[in-house]
Amino acid sequence: AAGGADAKVAAAAAAAPATSASADSLMSYVARLYQGLPPLTVAERFSHSHLDTLQAPLQPLQDNLESEVYEIFEQDPVKYAQYEEAVLAFLKDRLAAGREPPFTIMVLGAGRGPLVKASLNAARRAETTINVWAVEKNPNAVHALRHRKRREADWACVEIIASDMRDWKATRKADAVVSELLGSFSDNELSPECLDGAQHLLADDGVSIPQSYVSSLAPISAPALWADVRGRPGGSSGGGMAGGDSGQLETAYVVCIHRAFYPSSGPKDCFTFRHPKRPLEESNDRVAEIAFEAETDVTVHGFAGYFDCTLYGNVRISIRPDTFSTGMFSWFPMFFPLQVPVFLRKGQVLRSHWWRRHDARKVWYEWALSEPAATPIQNPGGRSWAIGL
Repeated sequence: AAGGADAKVAAAAAAAPATSASADSLMSYVARLYQGLPPLTVAERFSHSHLDTLQAPLQPLQDNLESEVYEIFEQDPVKYAQYEEAVLAFLKDRLAAGREPPFTIMVLGAGRGPLVKASLNAARRAETTINVWAVEKNPNAVHALRHRKRREADWACVEIIASDMRDWKATRKADAVVSELLGSFSDNELSPECLDGAQHLLADDGVSIPQSYVSSLAPISAPALWADVRGRPGGSSGGGMAGGDSGQLETAYVVCIHRAFYPSSGPKDCFTFRHPKRPLEESNDRVAEIAFEAETDVTVHGFAGYFDCTLYGNVRISIRPDTFSTGMFSWFPMFFPLQVPVFLRKGQVLRSHWWRRHDARKVWYEWALSEPAATPIQNPGGRSWAIGL
């Protein structure tokens, strides 16, 4: 949005009559135009400082998040409003079906409590009662939850559980489990593994919020971004264990993509997950083949990854460009680099192959091309980048 505003100002300045003003008055004219621009939104201000900045994906299952990370995410003006709408829709459906309150809601990975607050707000709007179990393994976040329970009157119905959701044994089953475990590529923060491990907490007719999510990919031409990846030192955060260029280019990065060209029409779906999962024994490994047609001559440096998520019913959150939740900034896209950029002529097909794999300790992705020419599989066995279980 800021880039478009800059272009409008430049065009207006160029259109200003050259004979009507001195250089000083022209500068004053441009200054007035800038002063008349609308202020940046919260999302625009946040993304402005992160343009084309490579970040290692979070691993909240393996690591405990810092308070500053929670602070940033809690400022999102869209995400928690959508979660509140999803819980509200769920409660209204239960009431319409003649079910008797109070309803039991378990917030899995409660953090510092924004999903708890969203659930309480939804219950108030639905004019019903709920019991909330806030399950959190991070000791610092648990302290914050207990502090909120002491201070906030409407938290009287909240029970705080300091435990990993996969290990906790509840005394009752939940009507709904609510979680915010998604990563930029939907499942890359191990939401499927977490929710599968906690499915024993859910009643037979219980609901998961979110209900489903799908990752998607689009090829991009981004020479500067690819060069930044290639130039990262082997020991840098998010860098590859294989060392050198190979390791860096076998690692995916979270990035607010700015200087890039998209040579094909729109992202295409990759992996889909649904909750609750039945049968539970079904594997979370995935395989996908995705083909794109180049709409112009282009050099492709990698793929941008997104997610689209159904929270409940028709309530969604998305970072996919064609379904983007306007104003949401909790997630930036993922960038999956190619080891060697590929040149395509207009009309040529770029055929890509994607795998999600796991072992006892980790989950990882592998990717390769078969058209226009076959390439070696990147990140085999998770040798350069993996997500710890």
